[in-house]
Amino acid sequence: MEHDITYWFFNKLLNDKLFLLYSGSFSDTMTSRFIELSEYNLGSNEDLSRMRNKVSFLMAECFQNIVRHGETKHKDEDFHELPGFFSMKNIANTYFITSGNLINKQNIEKLEGHLKRVNSLGAEELRELYRDVMGNQGFSEKGGAGLGIIEMARKSGHKIEFSFNDFDHEFSFFYNQIKLEKDTENTKFCLDESIEYHKMMKDHEILLLQKGDFSQETILPVLNIIEQNFKKDKRSTKNKAVYHVLVELLQNISKYSLNIDNRHEGIFLIKETESGYGISAGNYIENAKIDDFEKRLKKVLPLTDDELEELYQKELIDEEEDDAVRAGLGLIDIAREGTEPLKYQFHPVDESKAFFTIQVTI
Repeated sequence: MEHDITYWFFNKLLNDKLFLLYSGSFSDTMTSRFIELSEYNLGSNEDLSRMRNKVSFLMAECFQNIVRHGETKHKDEDFHELPGFFSMKNIANTYFITSGNLINKQNIEKLEGHLKRVNSLGAEELRELYRDVMGNQGFSEKGGAGLGIIEMARKSGHKIEFSFNDFDHEFSFFYNQIKLEKDTENTKFCLDESIEYHKMMKDHEILLLQKGDFSQETILPVLNIIEQNFKKDKRSTKNKAVYHVLVELLQNISKYSLNIDNRHEGIFLIKETESGYGISAGNYIENAKIDDFEKRLKKVLPLTDDELEELYQKELIDEEEDDAVRAGLGLIDIAREGTEPLKYQFHPVDESKAFFTIQVTI
């Protein structure tokens, strides 16, 4: 796993309070997990709390469109792919929610027509169209716009951005993006940027990425999302190790990262590798603490599995109970689960802080 991709994403997302990228299996159960994640972010911000119901509703509609209308592609008897995509971006008091799924090319013309019609209507006209479709059960067949598209336009108060990108001779990838804002703002984030993030995910085989303020409340929904995605994965023997490392990395960000304006800014991502998974995390660290922390890293890196186990047991019974010892235990625990030596880097930021990234291969 490249060091720079984690830091690259963090720098691109500096102004984002919350940014989430996901590419993988989609189900109704997954919907509630992502909503939990967004509701914590909304609930912790008084200015945004009034938007909670609308954001949750729009997220649910995006997921339902993928689950109900996304095409499933079979490559062979042993491989099943539903290449859905979802992202959520929160800048200031504005949310951008993007989703994508495969669509058979023969359905594009009809869907595009419905989208253009919905985008051409005002608020009252959309209400009338909604009532008409409800009464006549119009365009709800597979590939159609459905009530969800109308409701997305109504609730957001903005036109729906959309794009159809070639996937293969039979399918295209349908992207759509909606904007929701507390007040009328000039915050911009075009659909092309979301599509570029999806391309980056595919190029680097990233399954999930989250940037934001990490806390205990956000950790559980993330682990539940991973659990749902792993249920269909044949590499189940690695699942326990992945969970273990994720918990340690997320706990470390929550407890030990630099507190800036009452936020513990961090980022993590999970990607596929040839033999398993790569997990990467990053957060701010005080420059004054780098030397001591790097000593601990260098102490752990060259150790064999047996030596790591011995060091872990030794530190476990150490009478000290300060943060440094507990953080050190977590570091040893992560190294014990990895199938390759840990990789890390300190990126200078300013006179007071640096950005620390760490990668684990499982």
